[in-house]
Amino acid sequence: MKQSVTTPTQNPDVLMLIATGCSHCPAVLNSLTELLKSGDISRLEVINISQQPEIAQQYNTRSVPWVKIGDIELNGAQSLAELKQAIEQSSSSKGLHGHYDQLLNNGQLQQVIEHIQKEPSRLAVLTDLMRENEIKISVQIGIGAVMEEFAESKALIDLIPVLTELVSNPLARVRNDACFYLSLTAAPEVKQTITALLNDSDKEVQETAKDCLQELDL
Repeated sequence: MKQSVTTPTQNPDVLMLIATGCSHCPAVLNSLTELLKSGDISRLEVINISQQPEIAQQYNTRSVPWVKIGDIELNGAQSLAELKQAIEQSSSSKGLHGHYDQLLNNGQLQQVIEHIQKEPSRLAVLTDLMRENEIKISVQIGIGAVMEEFAESKALIDLIPVLTELVSNPLARVRNDACFYLSLTAAPEVKQTITALLNDSDKEVQETAKDCLQELDL
């Protein structure tokens, strides 16, 4: 009987940007080197942006150490445990979901905004966070702040179908937030959806819908 061969899953490649004189770079580099030796990452590329400043411009990097693991980007000092967590998130189908949740919970709003600005389609990850049955208030507030940052943008307008679906969510919190985010698109087609929420079973959702319609003045 022929035995089946299991092909091992390749762990992520990592890119690290450092600079001469950076105080935190050596420690992070040491941790990544250990992860490379242990096989937790398959490849490590390190670039000194003091020698190649164009690389910093390419990745829109403003500070070092900067580490890219899959779609996940990390700035500043990172412990070995934090790097391992990012590696696990990068391998998960909900990698950015968990990454954004962590950043928003830690108040690192600007990192989320800048990451989405590089690839606006990533804004959809926040609608996945919205669906959670339980969400930290810090994350909920952070999602709202990011959505406001992208008000009237194509990235947010592209989410109209998803947000329209979310106004039927069983959770009043989700319906309320989706209503507000629809209004941020300033698209005429959202008026009908928001108007229907004037008859929502939740008073807060009704009030939000009323305020949104007044703000839109469509």
